[in-house]
Amino acid sequence: MRLFASRFRKLRKPVPPACALLAALAAPATADAALSETASFDVPKIAALSHDGSLWTQAASVTLARDVAHGRPASESTTASIATDGRFIYVRFHAVEREPIAASQRTNNVGSGTDDQVWVDFWPNGANGYYYQFVATPLGTHYQYSSENTNYEPTWQSAGQVGNHEYTVTMDIPMAAIRGAQSGGTWHAQFARAIRATGEQQVWNGGPAQTNPDDLAYAGTIAMPPAEASTRPKPRAAVYALGTIASSSIGGSTSRSGADLSLPITSTASFYATLHPDFSNVELDQQSISPTAFQRYYSEVRPFFTQGSNFYNNLNCDVCPNVTELYTPAIPTPRDGYAVEGQQGRLGFGTFDAVGDSRNDLASSLDYTSGDLKWSGTLQRVAVTTPTLNDDVTTTGIQYYDRKHFSAYFDYGDDSGTNVLRGDDAQRYDFGSYWSNQTFGIGGSTRKIGDYYNPVDGFVQHPGIAGYGAFTSKIWLGTGGSKLSSAGVALFGDRYHGNDGSYNQTDNALIFDVLTKNLIDVNVTTGSSYLRLSDGVLAPISQNGIGVTYHSGSQNNPGNFPNHGSSATPTSISFNTGRYGDGRLDTWLRSSTMRAGTRGSLTLEVDDTSQRFAALAPNVQWFERVSYAYQLGADSSFAVGLRRAIGTPPTPNGGGDCTGTCTNLSFSYHLRSRKSELYVGYGDPNTLTTTPQAILKLIYYVGADKGT
Repeated sequence: MRLFASRFRKLRKPVPPACALLAALAAPATADAALSETASFDVPKIAALSHDGSLWTQAASVTLARDVAHGRPASESTTASIATDGRFIYVRFHAVEREPIAASQRTNNVGSGTDDQVWVDFWPNGANGYYYQFVATPLGTHYQYSSENTNYEPTWQSAGQVGNHEYTVTMDIPMAAIRGAQSGGTWHAQFARAIRATGEQQVWNGGPAQTNPDDLAYAGTIAMPPAEASTRPKPRAAVYALGTIASSSIGGSTSRSGADLSLPITSTASFYATLHPDFSNVELDQQSISPTAFQRYYSEVRPFFTQGSNFYNNLNCDVCPNVTELYTPAIPTPRDGYAVEGQQGRLGFGTFDAVGDSRNDLASSLDYTSGDLKWSGTLQRVAVTTPTLNDDVTTTGIQYYDRKHFSAYFDYGDDSGTNVLRGDDAQRYDFGSYWSNQTFGIGGSTRKIGDYYNPVDGFVQHPGIAGYGAFTSKIWLGTGGSKLSSAGVALFGDRYHGNDGSYNQTDNALIFDVLTKNLIDVNVTTGSSYLRLSDGVLAPISQNGIGVTYHSGSQNNPGNFPNHGSSATPTSISFNTGRYGDGRLDTWLRSSTMRAGTRGSLTLEVDDTSQRFAALAPNVQWFERVSYAYQLGADSSFAVGLRRAIGTPPTPNGGGDCTGTCTNLSFSYHLRSRKSELYVGYGDPNTLTTTPQAILKLIYYVGADKGT
């Protein structure tokens, strides 16, 4: 099942939100037409609030009346209040919950989505500006997001108090952390709540067709008083100093320094630069032995490339193999980097220049969104230049979404450069459409990708194909007395051929999913997959079987069936088998995360693959992982991980896997304060084997907060 999700990473796009069918609890969905009207109110300007409740009576209050996950009125009471003093926006939620309250995370920005949570969305300039989200759990642990920067981490305060089947959360949000807040005026806003045990997602303002609580088209409006002059956007500099004690095999001990800079150009645009960057603080273990015949796709973790990622790759790709024209993990760490990103009116734009040793990587993007939010278009260019190579790919796309059920798109791309030997066979054509509601979805697409459409800074899973893909899913919601939360079925298929007319890739999958109310998810897949290998053979690469997850999360959800959100303590086991290359491949995946005290968590994983042949020795590989994380406080955490892979991966293999024995040990400590960050670490979890180095890194922020 993980294999299926990996191979079809862009099976369905994240927008429109109806593509993500959420957890179901009780009766079939019902429409509440009255809630489709846009609500609005004035935010009162008062003296600074004290959180003992004495001044909350002066705030404006609203009720979260609709559950958009199930398309019905909310089943539990939630009230949100808001006020401002011109420097801060004060928000308070009071929530009643009959289920056990999920509240385990104690370190900010760690484990988002694993607890019950409440949040507020702001669009100070509507579709023509940045989007901001501030989230807090019943314990007051908080998270935040902004479309201006994926590294958005301003300093703000939240507190939580848990009672008997109820909790209260308060937030103090600085207006200086919100671009466009200074002039006040009419904002789009939404107040929302998620109940992890039932999957209910409540909103203040919504409509019958809404499935995503953060959809701007369904947000209400608020009249926000102007902020004080001191809250205007400020320049920011992050200066770092680093010391490394390392083995001579990786260059020996060293020290270095550098800086990241941000200069506001307008209230919704900024210039960014990174000088002598260092990414040694990155901690993300992406290693796996889940079998794949394709190149493995890795997430970008380097701040310079992640901070403006929202401005790039805004093309659609429904029911398709992975196609990404800008895949920044392919770019070596630059010596310096420069970028301009922002929004002006209905245009969003971004451009960066990553300057390395004898290499230059340039990307630019321009997006347009119509006033009614139904039409959007994008134009993007990515270019690579070295002394021996140049590559230039331009892509454009247009998308339509009726903000209810239907979406459609068309994409076109053209690649040119040193590696393109035939200019007429280096294009991409892609068209698709999708229709969905809370319980049913159907979509399809057709595409042609040339043999030489393979950008150097991109990720094209399978060049040289032409064909189509189709997908449909249906879920049934459990009734109030049923032990089942939902049951679903999904069907997927594609057919792609090459220039000679013969099939290059075919896939068929039938998926069944059952989710119980006590958070057990059972997922069964059957089908077949074939891929033409470099030797011209159309080989099977099938993996089908059953997976069971307790404390169900979203990691085992290839059919986009209902789920209850991610869990802090999931336990899952799956078995898949099928014809794979010249043999039969059996794959076991087993993992469990458990509480280790009130602040610690222990994760264990044991996976294995066994590929048997008629006359050859089998390919057998084991993968073992143990990690421990401890939440020291709201702004500090510690983690240690040990991983080992032993044996030979199955063939065909997409590369990047261990052969033989690969062992990796790493640990990290992170402390965040208002104006600084401290990292202490050993090793690098992104490598196959242990990187013998110890790192001490200090970052000091001057001016505005991190990511603002």
